[in-house]
Amino acid sequence: MNEDDGESMIKAFSAFLLTTIISFVVMIGALLIWVAIQKNHIADPSDADGLGFAVAYGGIAAVPISLAIGIFGGIIGYLRN
Repeated sequence: MNEDDGESMIKAFSAFLLTTIISFVVMIGALLIWVAIQKNHIADPSDADGLGFAVAYGGIAAVPISLAIGIFGGIIGYLRN
């Protein structure tokens, strides 16, 4: 492994981190905007329970989706060099 390989690995890892963080922030932001819109329409308390589950599972689902997007971005970053 020469210096160019190490440098491209660092660029690929930084591309992975950047795409993972950005996609996670965008997904959580979209989820929070959706919750803000939906809470104005809730009249029944049972609907609020469903909204809470949607937020919890949406936050949990954002992690592996963000990682998958980050891995894809890291691979592209590595192959571009």
